[in-house]
Amino acid sequence: MGHSIIFNTGLIHRRQTLVGPMKRILLTSAATIGALCLSIGATQAREDGFYIGVGAGYNLPHEQDLDVTNADQNIEHSGGPGGLATFGFKYEEGWRAELEAGYRSSAVDSISGASGNGDVDAWTLIVNGLYDFEADGFTPYVGVGAGVAYVNFDGVSPIGTAGGGTTSLNEKSEPALALQALAGVSVDLTDSLALTGQYNFLAIPEVHATTVNGTDTRSEFYNHMFTVGLRYSFPVGKSMAAADPEPEPMPAKAAVEIAPEPVAEPEPLPPIAEAPPPPPPPPPAVEEPEITRNFLVYFDWDKAELSPATEAILRQAAKYAEDGKVARIILTGHADTSGPKAYNMTLSQKRSDQVRAMLVQLGQPATGIVTFARGEAEPLVDTGDGVREAKNRRVEIVLE
Repeated sequence: MGHSIIFNTGLIHRRQTLVGPMKRILLTSAATIGALCLSIGATQAREDGFYIGVGAGYNLPHEQDLDVTNADQNIEHSGGPGGLATFGFKYEEGWRAELEAGYRSSAVDSISGASGNGDVDAWTLIVNGLYDFEADGFTPYVGVGAGVAYVNFDGVSPIGTAGGGTTSLNEKSEPALALQALAGVSVDLTDSLALTGQYNFLAIPEVHATTVNGTDTRSEFYNHMFTVGLRYSFPVGKSMAAADPEPEPMPAKAAVEIAPEPVAEPEPLPPIAEAPPPPPPPPPAVEEPEITRNFLVYFDWDKAELSPATEAILRQAAKYAEDGKVARIILTGHADTSGPKAYNMTLSQKRSDQVRAMLVQLGQPATGIVTFARGEAEPLVDTGDGVREAKNRRVEIVLE
């Protein structure tokens, strides 16, 4: 689909036509961002850290006004490919700050109804401020940014001149202020990698360039771009400190010692007979081996799979259960408060079932293992609702 670029001769007329559309676009963007903020609501706690991202997609140039002395022209050009690369930092409260490098390319279709030639490319370097809204299964976000831009005119012709001749634009513009509003959504593929879909509206209010015959031109540049990309997060700071702790056994309960039974004194025999020797004392009772009877194993956020460290603890628990000849093993699953209560109840049961399956695999009889699920009802660390706490994502193991 083609898009128009209209060249006007009057500076006053150009500024009037520039300010009106820009105000409408910025007001529309602000209203859209505000409505999205109200519709999503409060966010849950998140982990902070650095991240990088890339995206590729399609851009659509907006109408432009260009001042060339006594020469009004209508230029249409088609959309083309575009791309973004970002480096930033995200905060636990949902805010993000990033540096974005962008590229947009389009080809000239026609000029004043006649065939046109050339390309128009825009290069940007922008600092963005963004806010993430957490929802079930995905993360919407919005943002604004400001930075610097270059618009490169490559053989854009024929451009009419005041004397009736033609010329062309074939140079990179001066550095210009660039403003943008953006909105998008991300979906976690893993704990560190997310798929993103994003819309960017770019506004460059003043673009200065010179034609090949030395005529100065002034214009603005508006652009819409849609991209799909990937974002990779590096955990740092608090997120590393909040990583799942190594499972550690709970303090062992003292083993109960069984005292030997007292030996009864033999009754005296009649004096006419010699008393037999007393019977030997019974052997001392064998004490049960002292074993660890309480264990804790932890899980990743929203996961029920066993980690290698967790499996090592379960092997230790199974050995103690075998050595101590325990009659029953009680498993109680828990979850943190970062999801719906019904979902967390199901997740805590899955964690208990995973531990039970591993113990059965290690030789413990399935009939002697009992599982319970507590969801988020009995946290090890008290937190508010919607908080990811590693120590609350656990299964307690008791050997009886």
